[in-house]
Amino acid sequence: MLMGPEEDLPTLVARKDHLNVLRFLRAHQVRDPDLTLSSAFALLGGAKLSSKGGLDEAERLAVLEQLCMSALDLQNHDVAEAALGQIRVSIPAGSVRSRRLLALCLESAGDLGAASTIYDDLNKSNPSNTIALQRKYCILKASNKPVEAKEALNDYIEGTGGGDPAAWMEMATLCLDMSDYKGAAYALEETVLASPLDATVHCRLAEVYATLGGLSNLKLARQHMAQSLELAPSARAAFGLVSVASQYLDACPPKDMDSLDAQVAKELVKYGTEQVLKLYKSTPTANLIQKVLMDLQTTD
Repeated sequence: MLMGPEEDLPTLVARKDHLNVLRFLRAHQVRDPDLTLSSAFALLGGAKLSSKGGLDEAERLAVLEQLCMSALDLQNHDVAEAALGQIRVSIPAGSVRSRRLLALCLESAGDLGAASTIYDDLNKSNPSNTIALQRKYCILKASNKPVEAKEALNDYIEGTGGGDPAAWMEMATLCLDMSDYKGAAYALEETVLASPLDATVHCRLAEVYATLGGLSNLKLARQHMAQSLELAPSARAAFGLVSVASQYLDACPPKDMDSLDAQVAKELVKYGTEQVLKLYKSTPTANLIQKVLMDLQTTD
């Protein structure tokens, strides 16, 4: 039975339509390893995979690959190896598909060196193999090799044409771990381009610019912090706006205190203060927070 456009996963599960459950999971990239194992076992004769389930070869290989990946998610190495063994009977052991699955099995078993060797070979034969590039990065990060991991992640980003915002966010996190704030700012700017309405990214970018310091960076910090507060009001963004705008005023030369940028900073301090007080209204700490913020404005 083919899966119709109106079919949803709960309906397929209730109907015990195991083949279309697996097709649905693949088509929608749903990661549910327990459901995958139970559906695959129902089709293939249990954990021993003793039946072909009436599937043609292409469908059976797709199910076996899906089963192998889900078994690795569950650390069920016996099932993963059994699935991989059946896959390698049908396709050459030297194929990209077979070697990639073998590398994943080795990686899951803790043999990172052997897995890394396979990923290196896959990258040499096809430098745009993004899955191999991604796994290579993960191995280097797990091996606590930040410099090499950064290079591998950069290769992955180049391989995807810079169009993976999650990879840029990962690069930003890696740069922050290495205290590379300029690199983190660049990576977060790329993330903002892909996700301009993500308040959290704007807030993180503002914090990085504030850490870098200097008038130009503090001006960017207040810009992104204000954007974060506008997109999704939060205590972190509100306090952050007060902080970075105040830092800008502290760093501003006395002769420029009447400039437009300084006046904007003063208004942002007031606006941030109003937002903080609104967020903490009717809480036990409201009076204390109001006093601290008022003292801050008096100082500025």
